[in-house]
Order: sequence, then C-alpha cells, then structure tokens
Amino acid sequence: MRLYGNFIGLIVFVILSHLGGCSSIRVSQDYDPSRDFSSLRTYAWQNESQPKTGDIRVDNSLLDARFRSAIDDSLSKKGYQQISEGKPDFYVAYTYQIESKIESNNVSVGMGFGRSSRGRHAGVGMNTGTTVREYDQGLLVIDLVDPSKASLLWRGTGKARVNPNAEPEKSVKEINEGVEKILSQFPPQAK
Repeated sequence: MRLYGNFIGLIVFVILSHLGGCSSIRVSQDYDPSRDFSSLRTYAWQNESQPKTGDIRVDNSLLDARFRSAIDDSLSKKGYQQISEGKPDFYVAYTYQIESKIESNNVSVGMGFGRSSRGRHAGVGMNTGTTVREYDQGLLVIDLVDPSKASLLWRGTGKARVNPNAEPEKSVKEINEGVEKILSQFPPQAK
C-alpha cells in the first residue's frame, strides 16, 4: 500500500510540474531608476500610426487598433490621461513582432490505472523519441518615452505563443490580457 501511495505522489508531482511550465505570457520590465514616476499624469502616442515592419502578419490596421485600445484602456485604469494638445508627461510607443520558434521534447511519460478482480494496477511508460514542433511566438514591447529628452523612461515586454489564425474575439481577449499583464509592472515599485 505504501508503494501505491508513493506512486500516486510521483504522478501528482509530474502533472503539477508540467502544468507549472504552461504560462501564457512571460513579462519583464526595464526602467530608469533615477526617475520619479509619481509625477507622470498625462501621455500621448509617439506616432499617429504604427511604423511598418515589412511583416504582413504584423502590419495590420486591425491589430494596431487592438493594441492601441488595450494600452489606452490599461493606462486609463491606472489614472493616466491621454491628451491631444500640449506637452504630455510621457509618450507611448509599441513594437510587435512574430517569430517562428522550434521546441523539442526528448522524453514523455504516460501513466495508467486499472482495477480488476485481482486488485488495483498502475503502470508508467516512457517514450524517449524526440518530438519537434514549430510554433509562433509574439513579442510585444511597450515603451514610455520622456518627451523633453526623447529618452526611454520605461520598457515593458511580453512574450507568448500566438495563433495567427485566431478568431478576432480571441485575438482581442489575448491582446487585452497581455497588455494588462505587461503594464501591471508600471509604474515600477520603489525598492
């Protein structure tokens, strides 16, 4: 019976370890630590329209509108006001790109449980064959720029797998969640 309990513990560990590696978006930030971010109240877009990248998957006015709307919404929730006249406290710009990535898994584990007239049974199988998959990864970079010096104040980045064939509703939801997670780091907390 003790062996069975250890086996169940191993299975739970393997499943939780696998799920822990499934993060939807990974974010990071960089910023000027000498800057007082508490004085920032207003912003404007650095460019009226998104500069072209040459990538047809990214140069898309629908996608641009989704990113801008998500960024505006997130900044508004934080109390920042977008202005169209006068000098803002900071400019906002973003860059988006899609890269093809390759992943491989060398080992896979399978588990099974059963019950028969002779009692309970469990088994573990391992496959050591290599599985190679190609996927698309999106990289979103949001920059906040000092308008008087044209220098970078803060940069937030997010990386996630993307489905270029996603329905518009799903695309909007994923963009909103990604932007929200990136901008949750702003303003940076004093350490």
